[in-house]
Amino acid sequence: MKNDFLTMIEQADTIAITGHVRPDGDCVGSTVGLYNYIISNYDKQVQIYLEEFSKDFLFLHDADKISHTPTDQVYDLCIAVDCGDKERQGDFPIFERAKRTMCVDHHISNPGFGEVCYVDEEACSAAEALYKLMEQDKINKNAAEALYMGIVHDTGVFKYSCTSRRTMDIAGKMMVVRSL
Repeated sequence: MKNDFLTMIEQADTIAITGHVRPDGDCVGSTVGLYNYIISNYDKQVQIYLEEFSKDFLFLHDADKISHTPTDQVYDLCIAVDCGDKERQGDFPIFERAKRTMCVDHHISNPGFGEVCYVDEEACSAAEALYKLMEQDKINKNAAEALYMGIVHDTGVFKYSCTSRRTMDIAGKMMVVRSL
């Protein structure tokens, strides 16, 4: 799966990233983390599409670049992040029009949608699922900060039962990257 994830990104020139309706911290953190990962490692045109979200998340690098308005553009690749099913993306028909599609999620209820679907049911968050697909040595400070926020949000600051030893290890690694 990791090779499919990276290969699809490498093969696309234009990439859209979508999340779920009423975006929470994991949704915003995951999409922004993925955006920062792609733009720092690949020469791609990338755009995130989400509904309006809490201004509390605007501290994330490039969160202010998220579009809240649907577009007619056809992207080479659309990646749905933290979406339990295709309908959970709301009024953003970008996924259906994209030439290729991918879903990265952690919800056990996800039926699997998209050309490639990676559902990590053991992950505490979409941010953790994404982290496992990325080349860790290529995660920069901005991506790490966003992924860390996604993990913190979906674990209730590491209090929920979904918090595992692996979750803590990943969060620790993101803290080290953030401090560099």
